[in-house]
Amino acid sequence: MKELIALAKSNPDQIAWASTGTGSYTWLTMALLLQMTGTRMLEINYKGGGPATIALVSGEVQAFFVGIGSLTAALPAQRVRPLGVASDKRLKQFPDIPTISESVPGYELTAWIGSFVPSATPRAIVERLNAEFRKALEHPDVSRILSAQTLDPMPMTPDEFAQRLKTDFDKYEKIIRATGAQAQ
Repeated sequence: MKELIALAKSNPDQIAWASTGTGSYTWLTMALLLQMTGTRMLEINYKGGGPATIALVSGEVQAFFVGIGSLTAALPAQRVRPLGVASDKRLKQFPDIPTISESVPGYELTAWIGSFVPSATPRAIVERLNAEFRKALEHPDVSRILSAQTLDPMPMTPDEFAQRLKTDFDKYEKIIRATGAQAQ
């Protein structure tokens, strides 16, 4: 990651990065990196993660933030070189890949999957659903399936999840405002 940042600083707009569209997770992760490092790279838009991943593996672009599960075949074949994960912790499945925050202190943008209910749902039902989801995530079969997809469960209480939503939305808003991105 440090090498990429140094190269980007010495060659503004010369490193091509794959984008899956303004506001997408892959775009947000790169926009945050560019903001935090004061670098500029050339954004190349693709119609989804599949074409962007192909562009990375083929060398058409030099960088792409992609779910690591999409690269499990390319990693052992050394078709791509992982520079870092966007989460604040290293992945259990790939402990040798550093976090980006190890090179860029404070960097974190973790993708997550959450469950929602209508806002009028009674708190007791929300708590019960949360307990059942937590129990399911702890089941060995579920854990094995998620791990095979390089997904690490992040169980939270409803209040912790609400706080995570607020924190992430605030972070995304700052990234988008700083870039001047507009809805089309």
